[in-house]
Amino acid sequence: MRRFLTLLYLFCLPHLSHAAEIDPDRLIRPELLGKAVKAMSRHAAHANPHHLVVVDYSLHSSKKRLFVVNLETGQVSAYRTTHGRGSDRDHDGYLDRFSDVPGSGASPRGAYLTAEEYYGKHGRSLRLDGLDPTNANARRRAIVIHAAAYAEPSMIRAQGKLGRSLGCIAVSSADLDTFMTLVPQGTLIYVGR
Repeated sequence: MRRFLTLLYLFCLPHLSHAAEIDPDRLIRPELLGKAVKAMSRHAAHANPHHLVVVDYSLHSSKKRLFVVNLETGQVSAYRTTHGRGSDRDHDGYLDRFSDVPGSGASPRGAYLTAEEYYGKHGRSLRLDGLDPTNANARRRAIVIHAAAYAEPSMIRAQGKLGRSLGCIAVSSADLDTFMTLVPQGTLIYVGR
């Protein structure tokens, strides 16, 4: 499967000057990484060619499940992130369903592009533009990346899981600062499970 992903990567992203094996430490499930790379190839004309972000909502919220892939080196950085309360009504830390319906409080699946940075209710935040029918309402719903108290490591120590957002990808304040440094505007984010 790794060889397939490397070949897919080379075929889909030929503009890069050298071949790097994607995720040599195997942090991302191969099936989900393959879907993310295919989404990157579909949206290559608009996406930053140097980075890819994959969010694996099959993992429990106490686990690192937001992965930033450097497409030039293949290396991956991993972080914890929340999902929407409408996606986890029993609040057991697992995402049960996706939805893009306004008012659902759920996390939408699919490919996004990072857009402009702004300061809002949660401080420094990053807008997202949904690229698929499954997340077309992302901007209208204000599905963004931001820091939140319920995404801090202290929540895991206290409750064994992170809190829930209204569909946003919320991370700890320290992780947000790192994320904003690593991920330029126009980076493709693929959310799935």
